[in-house]
Amino acid sequence: MTGADGQTRTFQARAKETAAEPTADFVAELTAGNDAISDLTAQVMAFLEQAGVDQRAAHHATLVLHELLANVADHGGVPDAKASVSIAVSPVRVTGEVLDGGKMFDPSLARDVDLSADVGARPVGGLGLLLMRRLTDSLAYERVGERNRTTFSIGRTRAP
Repeated sequence: MTGADGQTRTFQARAKETAAEPTADFVAELTAGNDAISDLTAQVMAFLEQAGVDQRAAHHATLVLHELLANVADHGGVPDAKASVSIAVSPVRVTGEVLDGGKMFDPSLARDVDLSADVGARPVGGLGLLLMRRLTDSLAYERVGERNRTTFSIGRTRAP
């Protein structure tokens, strides 16, 4: 798929079943820019809806994914670096992984934001990281060679 910015993006969705837990997977690679991120999150939302994920979990997963990729684009320090994304859906959770070649940064260790402080008195930044920590059940980071690996998990809501 070629986006409005002329960048080529590769998206692949597949379903697999194991004896223990049926899952569906989404895999993509992109250059983290605004258009590519928007295209990818739309594709992920469509994939999650097709996989039967509840709206809350699907929305949270796409928000977290968008924030992770926006941070790669804005703060990664490596223009035009590729990022790899994978999303897995199981009956109880949505898990995601972002691999990127940006500078080392662990979003799970980011400073706390004082939400009680006056907006004008607060330093700029950190709200997206706070959002990710609040929307996920788990958020983990590791440096693998020259790449960042960030994973997250969001529980699904059971249908009544």
